Parts: sequence; structure tokens; C-alpha cells
Amino acid sequence: MLITRETDYAIRAIRALSDGNKWTLAEICEKEVVPHQFGYKIMKKLALAGFVIIKRGKDGGYIISEDIKDKTMLDLTGVMETPTEVSPCVIPGYVCEAHKSQGQPCSVNIRMSALQTAINDELRSMNLLQLVSEVKEQAGTA
Repeated sequence: MLITRETDYAIRAIRALSDGNKWTLAEICEKEVVPHQFGYKIMKKLALAGFVIIKRGKDGGYIISEDIKDKTMLDLTGVMETPTEVSPCVIPGYVCEAHKSQGQPCSVNIRMSALQTAINDELRSMNLLQLVSEVKEQAGTA
């Protein structure tokens, strides 16, 4: 798994909204240096996954979901990244020729599975609000 630019922009959008205020797409894009052409697509994904709420109408915009406090980086990468595995051989149901010929997982699969578990555990330990708060604090001291 590689955290793409899209996920980076999603983190930035969440950071912009983490102050609890309502922001328009243009304001989020300007504040967080997110290209406008990606902003709508990212915000739509975040809204569909329950990370943000869309307020429609003349005074519309985006606000952060109250459920965000329960969301982790693993949740976010699951929404923004496809696929989220480090290797196809760790995907359930993947047919590995080495496994078929040997009748058991090979050493590469075993190591890739351990790596996938470690990455997932680390991403699961990162609460999104804590992540963007830490980023704000570090940016303020730089």
C-alpha cells in the first residue's frame, strides 16, 4: 500500500474541518493547498464514508462528522486507497502459484502477511483527530 496524494489531500481536508467550522470546498482547497479538481471527488468520498457532512444550499459547505473521533488512518486508507494490501498474496482468496505447488504458504507470503499486520496495526492506532491535531501543533512550532 502506498498512501497516495488523494489520501494526503483527504487528511488535509479533515485538518481544515477539525476546527468544527463549516467550510466551502473552495475554502478547504485554498486553506490546505488541495487542487480544486480533486477536492470535490475527495469530499464526496469522505461524505459517503461518514467522515464529513455536506450542508447544501446557499450557505452550504462541509463540516466534520461527530463520528470522526472514532475514525482511524486505517479507516481512511480503506476509503481512499485501492487496494490497501502491500502485496496481492495477502489478499484473502488470492491464488498463489507457489502456494499451490508447495501446498503451504511460502516464506514471502508469511513475511508479507506479517508486514501487512504491522502496517494495519499502526494505521489502526492513529486516530484521525489526534493525527491532524499533532500536525497542527508541529506546524505551529516550525
